[in-house]
Order: sequence, then structure tokens, then C-alpha cells
Amino acid sequence: MSRSFLRKGTWIGIIGILIVSILPNISSDYWLFDILSNFKLQYLVISVLLLIISSFILQHKVLALGFIVISILWNCYYIVPYYLTSPNLISKSNFKISSLNLLSSNTKINLVKSYIQKEDPDILVLMEFTPEWKRHLMPILKNYPYKKILTRTDNFGIALLSKFEMNSSIDYFELNNKPSIRAELKIENKSFTLIATHPMPPMNQSAFENRNKQLLNIVDKRSSFSENLIVIGDFNTSSFSNHFRALVKGDLKDTRIGFGLLPTWPARFRMLQTTLDHCLVSENLIVLDRSVGENIGSDHLPIKISIGTN
Repeated sequence: MSRSFLRKGTWIGIIGILIVSILPNISSDYWLFDILSNFKLQYLVISVLLLIISSFILQHKVLALGFIVISILWNCYYIVPYYLTSPNLISKSNFKISSLNLLSSNTKINLVKSYIQKEDPDILVLMEFTPEWKRHLMPILKNYPYKKILTRTDNFGIALLSKFEMNSSIDYFELNNKPSIRAELKIENKSFTLIATHPMPPMNQSAFENRNKQLLNIVDKRSSFSENLIVIGDFNTSSFSNHFRALVKGDLKDTRIGFGLLPTWPARFRMLQTTLDHCLVSENLIVLDRSVGENIGSDHLPIKISIGTN
């Protein structure tokens, strides 16, 4: 391989990584650009590799290094805050939530059962909850006295199970398409609102716009929810998207802050992983712990959160 070919390839890589790093955040209303925003950690790694390569083989190093540094700083802007902030680990009481995208076609039933029994969360959210999954899981879900279950034969069945007293309902948040669950709970004599949601993946412009509307419609109803609010599920967007960032401009915060990126999808391909499964909570709540679970046979990893109150 000639040195000239390596130089051209390196320049193509530098320009390409600069474009995919910045474009999704300056032109975020097109579905395909938005999908590109999900992989900033990968772009950061590639940028660092290009920095090393270009320092050895390129003649116009200053221009190349300038482009690469812009890429590195741009991606770091979105990544670093998840590692710098120290979480507040002091609270009077706490409870644990787990959220699992089961994958409707997942055949690893025993892995799912084992995970739920081992974690034994106080609140459990299940997505892609089909009639078949209900048949398999109901024996172990009897431990939860409060349930709201909507099975579907597509990928948008959803279930919310709680050990706490709960009044719940199905809510479509004005879209009449993909169901969410709204629950009012009493925990340690405090009122909570929990929204479990699973908008559609942005596989075309229409689906992309419906995903954004579903999430924004939840946030727009903030005043009708309890002071203590939890929004959880497979959002089908990463936190690097402008549309996700719009969700945390008010009094909601990402529970991963201080705990890292914690990628969840695709479960089987670590090098491509990004975070699509999220839990947002109101600023007054304390996040004691936030992590991902092991592979349960789904294309998503489970998430688990320990939340405290004062």
C-alpha cells in the first residue's frame, strides 16, 4: 500500500469523522442525521486514532490536526459530563427500578426470569411485552401486587409492575399509536408519577417525528404530574441527540450523570454500543446508583436505578 494512498485515506477519514460528529447536532431535523448522533463515543475513539496516524504520515499536519481536535472536543462535550459530576449518595430512603426491553422474538426465557428474580426490583418495566411473554413471566410476576399490562403482538406491548400502591392507566400522549403507562404511586408516604414509555424507532422521517412528539408530549405535561417524576423506558434515541437534550432542559435530569454512558444497545456488539434505554427523574430526587444488567438474550441490556428521597 503506497504512502500516497494512506494519506488520501487518512484525509477522507478526517473529513468524514468531522462531518458525522458535527452534522447531527447542527441539522437535527432529518432522521438519518439524527441516527448518526448516536455514536459519538465511537467517533471520539476514531478521532484519537486519526490523530496518531496523521501525526506520522501527513504533510499538512497543522490543518489535519486542527480538524481532528475539533472532532475530539465536539464529541467530548457530549460525553465528558457523564463522568465528571459526582453523584449524591446520601438519602433517607431508597427504592430500585429495573427496565427491560425483552425483545419480542427473544427465546432466552430462563435468562429473563433469572435476571428478574435476582434483581427483585421494587418497580419493574417490561417492553415488547407480547402475549407469549406474559404466559412465560406471569408466574414470577405474581410477586408484584400492583400491575398494569398491555400485551401486543408487535414490539410495543408494555407492562409496569410495582410493590408499591399504584393507580395506573394507558396513555398515548396524543398520538393514538404507541402506548405508554402513567402511574401514580405512594412511596414512603410521598407521591410519585412514573411514565413508562417506548416510542417507535426512527427508521424513516415519519417514525422519527412521532418518536420526538411522543417524548416531548410527555415533558410538555410536566405540570400535571407529581413533583416527584420518573420517566423510563426505551426512548429509541441516545443522549447525544438534540431531541433527547430537549427533554432535560426543564427540571428533569439524566440518571446516568456521574455514572458514565452505560450503553445498552446493541447488546451483542460492544464496539457499536450506544445508550437507548433511559431513566429521567426530577431534580429533587437522588440517584444512588445507576447501572446496566447482563445480556438477557435481547438486543438491549437491562437498566437498573436506585433512587433516594430526602
